[in-house]
Amino acid sequence: MSCGLSFFLKRLIVSRNTSKRVFLLSKMKRSTQNTPEKERETSQQGAAAANSPNRSPPADRSLLNPNINLGLHEGTMEETTGNDEHRRVEYLENSIKSEMDKKTYRVIRLQNGLIALLISDVHAESSFQDKDDEEDDESYEEDKEDEGDEEDEEEEGDEEDEDDDMYEGDDEEEGPFDDEEEGAFDDEDEDKFDKDDAPRAKRIKRSEKMAACAMSVGVGTFSDPPEIDGLAHFLEHMIFMGSEKYPKENDFDAYISKYGGYSNAVTGLEQTTFHFCIQQKHFLSALDRFAQFFIKPLMKKDAIKREREAVESEFQIALSADSNRKVQLQCSFAYDGHPVRKFGWGNLSTLRDNVSKDKLYQELHNFRERHYSAHRMRLAIQAKLPLDTLEDYVTKCFADIPNNALLPDDFAEFKGVKSFDTAAFPKMYKVKPIKDFCRVDLTWVMPSSLEHYKTKPHEYLSSIIGAYGKGSLMSYLCKKLWCIDICCNNNDDFGDTSLYSMFCLKLWLTDKGYENLEDVLAAVFSFINLVKREGPQKRFYEELQQIEQTNFRFLEEQDAEDYVVDMSENMFFYPPRDYITGDSLFFEYDADAIQMCMDCLVPDKVNIIVYDKNYNEQQFDKIEPWFKTKYMEKEIPSKWTERWKDIEPFPDFHLPLSNMFLVDDFSMISLPAKVPHYPEIAYRDAMLEIWYRPDCTFGLPECYMSLYFISDVPYATVKNAALMDLYVMILSQLMRENLHPAAVVGYTHQIMSLENGAVLHINGFNEKLPLLLTLTAEHMVNFPNIVTKDMFKVMRTHLAKHYYNAIVKPKNLSTSVRVAILMKVYMTDLEKHSALQDVSFDDLLEFVRSYTSQLYIQCLVQGNMTQAYVVEKIRECFEILQCKPLPSELRPRPRVMKIPLGVRCCKVRNLNTTDVNSVVLNYYQIGVESDKEKAMINLLLLMMAEPMFDQLRTKEQLGYDIHCSSKNTNGILGFSIKAVTQADKYTTEYVDVRIEEFIKSFAETIEKTTEDELNSFKETLKKKKLCADVHLKQEFDRNWDEIENEDYMFDMLEREVVALQTITLGELKDWYAAYTQNGPSCRKLSVHVVGRASNEATPVAEACINGPKHIEAAMFNGVEKHHWKTKHILEYVPDEQSDENRRDNSIANIEDFKRQLDSYPAKPINPFGTSA
Repeated sequence: MSCGLSFFLKRLIVSRNTSKRVFLLSKMKRSTQNTPEKERETSQQGAAAANSPNRSPPADRSLLNPNINLGLHEGTMEETTGNDEHRRVEYLENSIKSEMDKKTYRVIRLQNGLIALLISDVHAESSFQDKDDEEDDESYEEDKEDEGDEEDEEEEGDEEDEDDDMYEGDDEEEGPFDDEEEGAFDDEDEDKFDKDDAPRAKRIKRSEKMAACAMSVGVGTFSDPPEIDGLAHFLEHMIFMGSEKYPKENDFDAYISKYGGYSNAVTGLEQTTFHFCIQQKHFLSALDRFAQFFIKPLMKKDAIKREREAVESEFQIALSADSNRKVQLQCSFAYDGHPVRKFGWGNLSTLRDNVSKDKLYQELHNFRERHYSAHRMRLAIQAKLPLDTLEDYVTKCFADIPNNALLPDDFAEFKGVKSFDTAAFPKMYKVKPIKDFCRVDLTWVMPSSLEHYKTKPHEYLSSIIGAYGKGSLMSYLCKKLWCIDICCNNNDDFGDTSLYSMFCLKLWLTDKGYENLEDVLAAVFSFINLVKREGPQKRFYEELQQIEQTNFRFLEEQDAEDYVVDMSENMFFYPPRDYITGDSLFFEYDADAIQMCMDCLVPDKVNIIVYDKNYNEQQFDKIEPWFKTKYMEKEIPSKWTERWKDIEPFPDFHLPLSNMFLVDDFSMISLPAKVPHYPEIAYRDAMLEIWYRPDCTFGLPECYMSLYFISDVPYATVKNAALMDLYVMILSQLMRENLHPAAVVGYTHQIMSLENGAVLHINGFNEKLPLLLTLTAEHMVNFPNIVTKDMFKVMRTHLAKHYYNAIVKPKNLSTSVRVAILMKVYMTDLEKHSALQDVSFDDLLEFVRSYTSQLYIQCLVQGNMTQAYVVEKIRECFEILQCKPLPSELRPRPRVMKIPLGVRCCKVRNLNTTDVNSVVLNYYQIGVESDKEKAMINLLLLMMAEPMFDQLRTKEQLGYDIHCSSKNTNGILGFSIKAVTQADKYTTEYVDVRIEEFIKSFAETIEKTTEDELNSFKETLKKKKLCADVHLKQEFDRNWDEIENEDYMFDMLEREVVALQTITLGELKDWYAAYTQNGPSCRKLSVHVVGRASNEATPVAEACINGPKHIEAAMFNGVEKHHWKTKHILEYVPDEQSDENRRDNSIANIEDFKRQLDSYPAKPINPFGTSA
């Protein structure tokens, strides 16, 4: 999939804001494996808990929400097998589920107090399922493996800082099977792309499903001992380091990885959650290994030193995230002794310098024995197995977890709004962020939302205050050009706990908005006073209630691993009947609860934090001790607060009107007797190709549409590429007010800027989906008449900030450098940032005229619409556009450069002058895409991922984030290994050497691999490829990738499975030897982003276009001058290695280097291939 600038009209299912208690700490990567491509009533109190002298909470109460009754049923206790008393269970009330949910559920409590939610995914094939799948599957019967038990065998990216820039592009972890596409499709030899000559894979039924498990423990950083901050987080790391039954340190990770799964863990304020997924056949054995971590974990002394380094590395990565910095700062505003004031991350200071190794070891075990008790654990498991089987699995594996019957730590004295009833909280703070943005955050403390989950008053208020439809606060601020975006919720960062909720309103300001900050804040309280004056509105509440009931009724299935995590966490906050519904539905209207939350929104109790990149930190007199955030505090002027108390609602303001996008037609179309397996051409002419396939699998009244508006204009120059991004950003902004009602209902509208034009993605209930398409076309046509010069200036500045925020991340920069070297023509964010400075309003208007004059449009529609209706509505849309077709010879044909044989290295400096993190990205170019080459790379990465992680991350501690992934750059295949380290710990050269040493040692691993072992890996990869789609979007995205990249090989997964079966051990050995190390076909590109060691950080790392005297002034004042017109220059770092050959192979200038290279031939336009 091409990388691009993306702007979202986010799906506003408002109650989803409470689906998780927010976790303070980033996720701990246990493995780099990704998920596959892309369900009796008795009672009796638990003996252990009831008979203990130090009684735990009553057995029918939730640990974190004591008002919740667990709904035990009267009756007798049943035992699951034989006379084993400790394996007896009691059955709790079952969970309410969506009528479209075919899974079955059971809630049980073991004798040790552990509560488990069993989710069985064994259900009859839907009536909507492909009718031909069964007969197609017969041809693949010979490949079915023996289903005998193997459970007893003993075998063995990146925290997003989303709040800083609402338009921020993804910076996600890459797994080994990402199969990343970068730009339009492109290949080497025309003959190789004659799809008519390519064998077509036999249709294979994709019915595999991953099994998943999540364990949530009712303890988090709130319970860290005062003398060891971060102990809960450290325990989360250490508990995976082997058990008495499985003592090998990476036994669990290796086993999970071998069978196509992955594991992860995350530490929060009040919970710690561990989870994994694996192929179902090996689920029981994986559960046994997993359970042993909670029965008898080892946590040896010799592992402490290494894992402390991992925590430190994780913390160093987190340091540059503004959201983390804000959390820790706001935590310090709580009153002394409050558990939220603790430093939950932990680092070497808290885990090494301030505590002896012996004491840390003892406290670690004490903490686990104190808090990791079965009665404080909630387990959720899901598999394509009967409920009785799942129950048997749980009792077998988890019944031996000890129950100490101790009460959790008592934080009752901190409960309620008094948590932050301090002199520090109701003030105004100024902070200079790491990223470039200007934002004001207003935060109030409210009673915990858990106490009112059936009414959800917090979500009711956030849906009104955070709206951007007509009459809203955001609408007013946008018209004034004071604000770019808004976010309002009670699930902000650390803000929703059992003790309190933080209600936060964030406003992303323009320069003009910052200049008028007093008036912006006055507008906020004017709108709040309108909300208070009107009071709770039953009409609006019932509308939200209807929307959520409808969305729940037609709820799409989640991936199993995500679902069990959500459920295990929900189990602490809701009774069993509401495990599934508790975080989403509006159950009952309670005007008093809503009024109570309204009454909290007062000027005297607000905390205000203002962020601006242009602040002079030299003027700040305070430093937050852990993240070293410099800030300044001041009293909120009394004249402001007095004005806010009495300010009248502005005439522009009104509460949301009735929603025109409410849906009432959920009828399903009649399906033809035979539905094609893949999309087929429904219509095409010189300007338009429409691909279509009805949904015959999921049976939901929804539809997905994607359209790619292709032109030669954006690809022509860097300036045009920046103008394309700017056009898409402004277009999205212009549509937001009109599209807000659709977003509230659940429609998604996303516009992306790619290399060759704009892509529109829309989805939702099919009844009114065409309205979004028409609205987009009308705005595209009317753009020159509705955009203003002032808006242009505001959005140009905002786009420049977006570019900066992308390149300031070292991982993003490493990817950008790699792709810039590989692509013959590629416009980096750095280059577009520079080009944007010379863009005028007239330039934009001329670009839009030129871009929309000639287009070629690719389109895919899948879901609950007939083919005739699809063609009619899309052609109506393009009649609105009134553009001419783009001649085929003008279609951009990107080309990829061929890396020379041997090794080439490009070292650049981290653009963030305060960031110690370095990145080493080693890319190995393979060549032109083929089914077998793709299968070979994915097989290699499956075999390599866990040993690499174990050696480089766990044993050598090169860095916290180390992973490998496949790369598909316009049809040219390769794979990469990426490591994030710290400049004050290791040099990038050292990390590069260690990666190559692993590559060398892994050659020996391959040499020792047996045919049986290879076949096992092949079977694992085959099952990953054949995993069933969980929801329509997965199928749709896979098909859209084929269209967007002009490959049209919709049966690619099946083709890869066929190719996989032909790979022999000898071929794998020869292939690996050829493409790695000093092999005859080795083409390695090593990209290093060198972090800033603490002693080299300088306040002047940017050259301002205002001239040398401004640079000198900045140096004199010791201040980093920052402006959106600041030019950021890629700083190449010379290779200082003594090896002369290495120095000769260094890339000192990307463009100069590329001039020496050959390129792969451009791929000719493919007239749709044989899979159509």
